[in-house]
Amino acid sequence: MILIKDATIITQNQQRRIIKGGAVLVEGQYITAIGPSQKIEKKYRRAAKKTIDGRGQVVMPGLINCHTHAAMALLRGWADDLPLKQWLEEKIWPCEAKLKPADIARGTAIACAEMTASGTTTFNNMYWQPAMEIKAAQQAGLRDFVGLVALEKGMNFGPGYIEKTYYKLKSQIDDKIRLTIAPHALYTVSEKTLQWCGGFAEKNNLLLHIHLSETEQEVKNCLKQHRCRPVEYLAKIGFLNPRVIAAHGCWLSDKEIKILARQRVSVIHCPTSNLKLASGVMPLSKLLAAGVNVSLGTDGPASNNSLDMFSEMKIAALIHKWHEKNPAAAPAQIILDMATINGAKTLKMEKEIGSLEIGKKADIIMLKFNQPHLTPCFNPVSHLVYAARGADVALTMVDGKIIVKEN
Repeated sequence: MILIKDATIITQNQQRRIIKGGAVLVEGQYITAIGPSQKIEKKYRRAAKKTIDGRGQVVMPGLINCHTHAAMALLRGWADDLPLKQWLEEKIWPCEAKLKPADIARGTAIACAEMTASGTTTFNNMYWQPAMEIKAAQQAGLRDFVGLVALEKGMNFGPGYIEKTYYKLKSQIDDKIRLTIAPHALYTVSEKTLQWCGGFAEKNNLLLHIHLSETEQEVKNCLKQHRCRPVEYLAKIGFLNPRVIAAHGCWLSDKEIKILARQRVSVIHCPTSNLKLASGVMPLSKLLAAGVNVSLGTDGPASNNSLDMFSEMKIAALIHKWHEKNPAAAPAQIILDMATINGAKTLKMEKEIGSLEIGKKADIIMLKFNQPHLTPCFNPVSHLVYAARGADVALTMVDGKIIVKEN
């Protein structure tokens, strides 16, 4: 039993409750009490095996990185300042073809270390050599949604590979590791394989993770080849449904947004990568107004070049204020939701993670707020989005286990 006391608690529950001088009690994997510190401490102080002083600190749900390619930490800072197509086809894919399983394990381990240190407790990944990824994530103690990649351009990962890999890994995973089907994009995967992926995901109750409408050129090519836009094409072939997680969504028409809302597709915002590759800016306000669930992701370390979700939150908030010429666009609370509870909804885990509530899994982080750049604190949610950094994280807990803690 672990008791965190005398902290400012950001619950991220339905009421978005903030508890000053609050406490959280963790028993095993779960949160079993949350409320005013005086009340919780009086009842559980003697039973707690470990008590953590939270004075001057903020306690909140662990961050959820809904789109990344973790092993690309190996390529951080290499082949920068290029447009996406050239970056992928001339630099990244030829290099990745030379990576061995041990390289994937090292790259993923580096990424996991960065994520745990900066407050990410769950990540949704898309990469090859999934067995190596699982090993690194398990060693780090993170929740990992492991995408089994379908890719028919540059590398040959088709239905046979996915099916064989799925049944092989299914018996090796634990409660914190979940498998997904990850067709790379409509421009790298055939219609037949996309439909197969959709059917396999439905049969096995799996999520579908895909890049979608990332660049303007992707849309133009789709119009030329299929005479419709990417979302329209995926709807036409029967791919879209609530299982689908679509990364980027920079170039969406109003009609496409309505389709995504109707099909209950979750869309992942990756603002830093989109800015760095000059891919475009997601129509966030339109998506939210339509009722689309939008979460946040860093994309891979080679196109970001960071896995710091606090940095991602700040950029997400600022880009839309400028893009819409409206300082009230993308307020801090909405952005924080995207990095926590919306991410849980994207991964269909909102009943388990994404907020601090009794009965939910104890995925918790604690940040040092007694620092110059976070002083004074009129609004902790504002600071979390506009001022905090991943380096401010003092504790990371996943499933009730502390995996990072400053002395």
